[in-house]
Amino acid sequence: MRYPCHQLLCIGALLALGAVTSPARADNTELPAWQTLEFEQRALWATAKSRIELVAAPQHPGQWLLSANSSVVSNSEEVQLRLLAESGQLVSRSRLSRGKNQRLKTYDYHPQYILRERRAPGTDPQQAAALWPLQSSKEVAYPDALGAKVLTDAYALLLIAQRFSETQTNSRQVAVHTDLNFYQVTLSLGQDTAIEVNYQLAGNGQVEGTRNARVIKLKVAALGQARDKADFRLLGLNGDIELLFDIESGLLLQLRGTAPRIGSSRISLKSATLRESTR
Repeated sequence: MRYPCHQLLCIGALLALGAVTSPARADNTELPAWQTLEFEQRALWATAKSRIELVAAPQHPGQWLLSANSSVVSNSEEVQLRLLAESGQLVSRSRLSRGKNQRLKTYDYHPQYILRERRAPGTDPQQAAALWPLQSSKEVAYPDALGAKVLTDAYALLLIAQRFSETQTNSRQVAVHTDLNFYQVTLSLGQDTAIEVNYQLAGNGQVEGTRNARVIKLKVAALGQARDKADFRLLGLNGDIELLFDIESGLLLQLRGTAPRIGSSRISLKSATLRESTR
């Protein structure tokens, strides 16, 4: 069985994650120009919001922390990823779900398995989620079909696709781990297009009008045998997805795909914050 590369052992499976405003570079560990992105999707019955923040991981050189907070009606989730900056390979991940049922799932990515732990609230309603009683702990095996592909999370595809959009490569494949399932995601270039935007750029006011966008297509397929019901999602979208990046600035302007109970959907950028050093 072949296992994915882990931490400093990612040579041969490296996938770029580059910065927003410059073309592909040899240095793939520089943070992109943006620090936070906020997206919004409106439907007749609710408004879904997502906020993504990317920073360098404290005390972990060469690694990034990606935090994603999403909410719709009374349900919300908080996801935190620790990634290799060079490739997007997962080092650890946590997902805190709140709503009718609350749970915290954590995943540590070891060379030969994933340690998956689940926690649920105890009797103390004020107790921090990290201290909730442990409900289960198991070792999840990597599928043979994973091979040397970078194993990442759906949220990290936003970074991977951004850097891919700045290369001359026709296609690229990565793997995504959800809970128990694994997926192969193929990135390819679509046809550039012009779209209307309306978002707030922190410190620079409102950005409105027509922008030229580069389209990156994500084709999603099961990797190995499914171990649970289909659960691939990216900001609430499933199936094949398109990401539209501003050709000039590199900002992710829009996502297009299918949303459960809604159908064909578009999720637009509502707000972005740049890093101090890039302003």
